[in-house]
Amino acid sequence: MEGIHRYEKQSLSDMVVSYVKNRILAGTLKSGDRLIETDISEELMISRAPVREAMRILNQQGLVTFSPRKGNHVIEMGSAEMMEVFEIRTSLEKQTLHKILRKQLLKEEDLRRLTKIALDMKDNEQACQTEEDRVFLFNTLDLTFHKYLWELSGNVRRARILENLYYQLLIAINEDISSQEILERKSEEHLAFVEVLSKNDLPTVVHEFYNHIRAYVKATLPTEEKNFYLDC
Repeated sequence: MEGIHRYEKQSLSDMVVSYVKNRILAGTLKSGDRLIETDISEELMISRAPVREAMRILNQQGLVTFSPRKGNHVIEMGSAEMMEVFEIRTSLEKQTLHKILRKQLLKEEDLRRLTKIALDMKDNEQACQTEEDRVFLFNTLDLTFHKYLWELSGNVRRARILENLYYQLLIAINEDISSQEILERKSEEHLAFVEVLSKNDLPTVVHEFYNHIRAYVKATLPTEEKNFYLDC
């Protein structure tokens, strides 16, 4: 899709970070995949210096690991680590929802914007020419939906942490093709969540959000699902 290749108005290192993250969104980078600096620099037609800087940034964000002998690799997480990331993300995102509803930050314009993002998941699918395009579309819009709420809460640090956690979990989900079936239901799930948000009832919103995340846990860690819980 055209969006995969939009890197203008960025520093070269930021461009490389976007390149790697877009490959994660498209499902083409999975746990343990090696990131070869020379290959990336040649593909993007830049020197290796910004690629090395990008690898450092991605390492700080928890998406890439480096070993002197093995080089840079996409992170690998065991089931316990993935469950921990799910729990941290759920707890932090619940806090943002608390703040949004408690301070009544959600306006009609916001609900319309969230509805449009959810509808775009379904309406734009026909424009996808490949499965890679389709996965990129859904994951990008899913991130856009949740990021809109994170930033609406005004919690800049939480929003930054949540975005990094999102990519970490997406890497784990990309590892299991069966979990991609959940993409079929994303539009309906998000529309239902917008409807719940419009009622401004915190317990109901938290419960709906918990069920939304639990679906990902079930798809990614089916044997560990019983250990996932949210302290409401």
